[in-house]
Amino acid sequence: MRSLGLIFPDQLSKNNLVYENLNKDDTLLYFEPVQTFYDIPHHKQKIIFLISSFRKLISNINRKNIIHKKISNRPSKLKDTLKELLQENEFNKLYVTKPSDFQTLKDLMFFCQINSIELIVLKDTKFICSNEDFQSWSTGKKSLIQEFFYRWIRKKYSILMDGDKPIGGKWNLDKDNRKGASAIKEEIPDRNNIKTDEVIVDVMVEVNEIFKDSFGDIDNFNWATTHDEAWEQMNWFYKVYFKNFGSYQDAMKSDEPFMFHSLLSAYLNAGLLDPMECVIEAEKLYSTENIPLNSVEGFIRQIIGWREFIRGIYWSNMPHYKELNYFKNSRKLPEFFWSGNTDMHCIQQSVDSTRKYAYAHHIQRLMVTGNFAMLAGISPSQICDWYLAVYIDAYEWVELPNTLGMATFSDGGVVGSKPYAASGKYINRMSNYCSSCIHNPKNTIEDDSCPFNYLYWNFLIENSNSLSSNPRMKLVYNTLGKFDDAFKEKVKLKSKIFLKEIS
Repeated sequence: MRSLGLIFPDQLSKNNLVYENLNKDDTLLYFEPVQTFYDIPHHKQKIIFLISSFRKLISNINRKNIIHKKISNRPSKLKDTLKELLQENEFNKLYVTKPSDFQTLKDLMFFCQINSIELIVLKDTKFICSNEDFQSWSTGKKSLIQEFFYRWIRKKYSILMDGDKPIGGKWNLDKDNRKGASAIKEEIPDRNNIKTDEVIVDVMVEVNEIFKDSFGDIDNFNWATTHDEAWEQMNWFYKVYFKNFGSYQDAMKSDEPFMFHSLLSAYLNAGLLDPMECVIEAEKLYSTENIPLNSVEGFIRQIIGWREFIRGIYWSNMPHYKELNYFKNSRKLPEFFWSGNTDMHCIQQSVDSTRKYAYAHHIQRLMVTGNFAMLAGISPSQICDWYLAVYIDAYEWVELPNTLGMATFSDGGVVGSKPYAASGKYINRMSNYCSSCIHNPKNTIEDDSCPFNYLYWNFLIENSNSLSSNPRMKLVYNTLGKFDDAFKEKVKLKSKIFLKEIS
């Protein structure tokens, strides 16, 4: 009896453990038509990136028993493909790297159980921590705080450490990462162009035909699709943008979608880059190239702290996590999340960037689109599906906790201790968006008021029963209490009219 190895398009790691566990005569299945591609309108660039990278990887695999299921207008479902293979080539073991979502894992478990096949789920080498590591750290804790997990990882792997203390004396330099767009005095360098080869062009044609109704433009496709190209993009970031990354990572600027960000998350989350290798290279630059500590620490924190923590949260809380809806929000996602046709300049910029590049940086996602979805009472399932669909780096393990937890507080505090709710004043402080907008970020109940302002106070009023007792919300509720009833009624009326208009 033989074994079958199964690899999905986001499992591109060179050291994927499936390879190590198969004998030379075992069959290796590369499965392209992931069901979620067909269930929701994934950004075309995301599918092009994954399928192009997948096919280039397969072309370099030196095995005789390879089966490559490709995307098509009539896709093979995973369970049907496995059933066919079982009939043609009997196997009693199925090796797979842990999938990116709970449903796929559940489907594999069910298939193997009813067919008496041993399922061996292997560690995903795209991550530093295993799920067992996270469970070991989290066991016995009343609440899971990302900062403490981050420190634990730093100590365990001796990253940016001076003995048993953090280099520079502080674990977290987030307060040094918050300069707004107005502080930027230099030109932001253009991104380098990545060659579009024959493989990518062929995939573009297929994707345009098979997923013609999916979201996004393909004209601006500029993503690495091999390990070597991704490594080059990492080094380009270190050379050109890294020194300014830390100070301006929260800043937003009109028609500057990338700012000083790395754009490496797509490669990390698909396996074209190894997270620890990225961290080691970044740490070296602090010593050899005098890259500011707030840039190095901020970058490393995103990889070993936040990324690893979010994955642990996902697998520790599924499947019930996906159904959480703390505020019981049910409004439909506004059409302008797809079209960008709105007079709110910040949302227009964020959606426009997303449509063009399958990308928006973390503050655009958290404090513009995510913040708006929470303030406007958008259904968590709809906003989560949108984030999963439109971003090139989005998979359920990373998208769900970031959206359901961090951006909209729909999980009621599993990820964060308070909602990241903010008015237009925050957006005005961190960006130059408001200077090109018809709405005034200084006004709340006037005719030209920024919708974020009255929606913010309306959100606090509507959810006072569940939020006013939160210690971290005490200050803002004290402020709310100082407003008279006339102000509050005007806020509620403006919010009601606005929400009706966008429904």
